[in-house]
Amino acid sequence: MTFTMLLGLLENISVIAVIALIIGQLDYFRNMVYGNNNLLRIVILSTLFGFLSVIGTEEGIRINDALANTRIVGAVAGGLIGGPIVGIFAGIIGGIHRYSFGGFTAAACAISTVLTGFLGGFVSTKKNVLRMKWQHIVLLGLTAELIQKVMVLLMAKPFSAALELEIKIAIPTTIVTIAGLLLFTRVFQNLKMMQDQSGALGADLALSIASQTLPHLRTGLNEYSAEKTAEMIREMAKVDAVAITDREKLLSVKGDVLENHLQKKTLCSQVAEAVLAQHTGVYRDKNLVFPSRLRLKSVIAASLYHQNQKIGTLQFYYKSSSFKSSKTNQKLVDGLAKLLSVQIELAEIEHQAKMRQQAEVNALQAQINPHFLFNTLGTIMSYCRTDPDQARTLIGHLSDIFRRNLKSKGNDHSLQEELDGIHSYVEIEKVRFGNRLKVNMEIDESLLDRKLPVLTLQPIVENAIHHGLFPKISDCLLTIRVVPSDQEVKISIEDNGVGMSEERLAEIWSGQSKGIGLANVHQRLQSIYGKEYGLTIQSKPGWGTVVSFAAPLSESEKEVIATCS
Repeated sequence: MTFTMLLGLLENISVIAVIALIIGQLDYFRNMVYGNNNLLRIVILSTLFGFLSVIGTEEGIRINDALANTRIVGAVAGGLIGGPIVGIFAGIIGGIHRYSFGGFTAAACAISTVLTGFLGGFVSTKKNVLRMKWQHIVLLGLTAELIQKVMVLLMAKPFSAALELEIKIAIPTTIVTIAGLLLFTRVFQNLKMMQDQSGALGADLALSIASQTLPHLRTGLNEYSAEKTAEMIREMAKVDAVAITDREKLLSVKGDVLENHLQKKTLCSQVAEAVLAQHTGVYRDKNLVFPSRLRLKSVIAASLYHQNQKIGTLQFYYKSSSFKSSKTNQKLVDGLAKLLSVQIELAEIEHQAKMRQQAEVNALQAQINPHFLFNTLGTIMSYCRTDPDQARTLIGHLSDIFRRNLKSKGNDHSLQEELDGIHSYVEIEKVRFGNRLKVNMEIDESLLDRKLPVLTLQPIVENAIHHGLFPKISDCLLTIRVVPSDQEVKISIEDNGVGMSEERLAEIWSGQSKGIGLANVHQRLQSIYGKEYGLTIQSKPGWGTVVSFAAPLSESEKEVIATCS
């Protein structure tokens, strides 16, 4: 009898577990179980677990005037999953149903169902059901069964009949209750794992899409970037249609189901207006009326931001209405919209940085040191009578400097062009220095066509002459060296001038020194070639200064160097 009863109860609990497993496959149910606690969640979970408790009673085994059943499993599981309130209400539903069956244990069983539901809820406040060990579940099952049996023995009359009943059913009901709770716990742990995996996949997809769209959004939010971005999103996210708008108009829509429809602009503008009117969150409108003959049934959309201001919307359209309640798709749209907003912000920051850097380069190009100009004009005037040819040569060099500064500006030019400009400048300085200045150029001719950022060498040469060599009385030597080295080109400007102190070097690196020459060159080299590049300054008072940097060689430059060697 005991073995037969055990098999019947196990069959009973299996039916309940299968129902829970099937319901758990629904997105709506998973979101309800692991969502925020509110009245709707309490009502739905109480009803569900109360229903499972009712099934436990319905499938129970009659013994004399009583029932051996798995009723308390639904109530305890309800408390574990939904908390104390859900446990109590699930217990009330299951208890009332059990009481309606009658029998001398009806009242005791009804009350014990409520108590065990509360027990499950109380345990959930102390232990997270997802982290409960099997030992905890066994102890909970034993406690719930003990409560039920104590209530039957205390309330059921006659006592002898109650005692005889409990002796018969104690072992099988306890085993089945523990097994049922273990099974339920495992089911809900798997559901949570499925939800976490779904969320992880959504996050991974959002990051992949963001990575692929980054190059296009570098230009900001416009029709070109929106078209490329929308197409990538539609393909990677497997969405029926994707639309991107700004605050005023539709920028791009991808997906045949909407792309070729005459009313696409009206629909997308309607959704965009609703999204932009919301304060926060993802937009979903169950009452949205789609145009006739358009095979779309639902839309999820989110705002795009720039500097905390809404600048547009990202819209996902689906042919199925079931997507309306899909938390996974809502999180995907919301997360992707935030990532795209960050990319738009970064694009703006990058644009501003380039504009600021270009402004500094333009300032350098337009910069003519007044002292240099006046001193050069004075030198020319002094040579006009004594050495007209020298005066003519100096005027040619000065005009070449002006011409280079005033001509159309670009971001880079060849090493040859840079050296030509330096040549004009140095020739003027040689005259001013008299016989003190000597310039030595050690240039690998295979690198003359090598592209460099504009005004890379000239500011360094100017600093070397003015601050390093000019204060020196005699034997002023400036060496410009450009040679290939492994995968890079090494460039150095060396002077044997007065040198710099550590305090002066610290001022240069901290940006506190006057002028933008060396600091600008250092920052531009790092922004173009990477943080591992930039200027290196070696200097010691009385020993001179060496300013050097490296730039990576391109494959074509490596081939030219190999041919020349």
